[in-house]
Amino acid sequence: MNGIKFIKKLKVLFLINIGIVFSVNAYQLPDGVPDIMDTWGTGNYEKSNVVDPINGIAPESWEDAKRLGLNAYYIDSSAPNSTNSKNTYGSPELPRNTIPEITYEAGSYVEIHGGPYTGGGQIIFTADGTPQKPVWFRGISEYELGKISGEVIVKGQYVILENLNFINQKLGFRSNNNSYTHHAVIRNSLFEGNGKVASSSSSAIAVQGSVAQRFHDIIIYNNKISNYGESFIDESPELGLSAENDYHGIKVATNTDRVWVLKNDVHDLGGDSIQLGNATVADGSRSKGTYIADNDFYENLENGIDVKAADDTLIINNRIWGFVRHKNNSSTGAGIIIHSKALNTWVVNNYIYNNATAVAVTDSSLKTWVIGNILKDNTHPLWDENWTGGLYDVGSAIHFRGGSSGGAINNTILNYDKGIEAASGQYDFVNNILFNRNSESGHDLYIESSSSNNLSRNNLIYSEQGVALKKVNVSCISCIDQTNPIFQNLSVDVSLSNDSIAVASGWSIDSYLDNYKSVFGVDLTKDIYGKKRVKGGIDIGASENQFSDEASTIATDSTLPSPAQIIEIKLID
Repeated sequence: MNGIKFIKKLKVLFLINIGIVFSVNAYQLPDGVPDIMDTWGTGNYEKSNVVDPINGIAPESWEDAKRLGLNAYYIDSSAPNSTNSKNTYGSPELPRNTIPEITYEAGSYVEIHGGPYTGGGQIIFTADGTPQKPVWFRGISEYELGKISGEVIVKGQYVILENLNFINQKLGFRSNNNSYTHHAVIRNSLFEGNGKVASSSSSAIAVQGSVAQRFHDIIIYNNKISNYGESFIDESPELGLSAENDYHGIKVATNTDRVWVLKNDVHDLGGDSIQLGNATVADGSRSKGTYIADNDFYENLENGIDVKAADDTLIINNRIWGFVRHKNNSSTGAGIIIHSKALNTWVVNNYIYNNATAVAVTDSSLKTWVIGNILKDNTHPLWDENWTGGLYDVGSAIHFRGGSSGGAINNTILNYDKGIEAASGQYDFVNNILFNRNSESGHDLYIESSSSNNLSRNNLIYSEQGVALKKVNVSCISCIDQTNPIFQNLSVDVSLSNDSIAVASGWSIDSYLDNYKSVFGVDLTKDIYGKKRVKGGIDIGASENQFSDEASTIATDSTLPSPAQIIEIKLID
């Protein structure tokens, strides 16, 4: 493994021998994500000269760290004269042969050559950094990764790990002997598993605090994680050979606050790309404030994102694809699954495609909002001869059940077996485009009970494939049926043409956006393409046309009939 190469002027990171590219241009959070820096230099620290935990640059080298007067550690087990004897720090002339498992003072710089390093199974250290002087724990240089083959457990505060290659091993921001970890970063690193079925549930990166000390302000940025557990991606799913092995890429478990998971590439796993929470968690131990943005999650055995008992979760600007349903394995096939009484989960501006189900919400997961996404080619497996298109079959773009609540707002759904559906619970389905249902057996909009307290309005449903529209128990206010939305160029994106009937035909979403701000403390102002979310009157669908200043003529909240007034059974076979 030649490792990772940064070309400094271009700031592009290459994994030389397998052609993977890490882009590390100065990163900006997507619109609507809480600002990391708001809580990075708080407390008793000065707010000036705080090192940016994502874009901040480490000392150039061990020599540079020494010139800056920092405690600089030089580790190279491959050097014939490497020794730990009377050699606290090491140097290029006389390296250490192991990584010190100590408490590192603020500003300490640890440069890792050679390896891989096991630490006898675990490498456990404590960082005592500050916002201005974090502890740096990093690979040899911008051109090569430091190799680690023991589990790393990080304790303490203000520490940045980067340029590391974890070889079939794990990184834990987790409690160890009552430890406390906050303001910690893992970035620009590679995690490589061996592809074997895991004997028990685990993850490449784990974040878990304790009841006594909630861990907070953790950043997982620009890493590549693959082949932990067996994804069975090369096996035919109809064979039923996919044994559960639950090895995840990232797990944010319990007792955490403010975790950013940004711009990672996570795939070919036995479990999920990322899992939040556990099935059963005490109310005071639920993770709160996990922000998942700009990631690529694909082709695992289970799911892209699995949200369990967690609060205030934001899933925004991700690409999620390739999750298929395996025979005899009920945990597979959903791009995003939200369950176990998750609360305040927002799925915003994602591109979710080629899955058995795009988004599934179950088990009393309240206030779950699916807004502004493109959901394409999410269909049931062809091997399933028992598939009938029923409410509980896979093949949905958006599926709600189990006494959950929330809704689907301003999504564009293309080439689906089943569109938006809901069993028990209370939901709003507003301003969605549903374009080209594939299956006669499926449906476009489906509500299980006519007595449910649901709202459906200003949706546009169109099929150019000769499939009759099907709405079940839905009375849709100001909806548009069988009128082509007219995309500019559907082979490129889902932007609307200027003359589309969907332009300025939506219903006001101000109340939803106000709710978003009340949860995350920031405004959501842009669509999936980074364009202004409301230009003139709001459009229907995920993309907002920028060439129309036409004001909406759709009824406002004050003129809207109550749900009790609009419920009626409307079944179209």
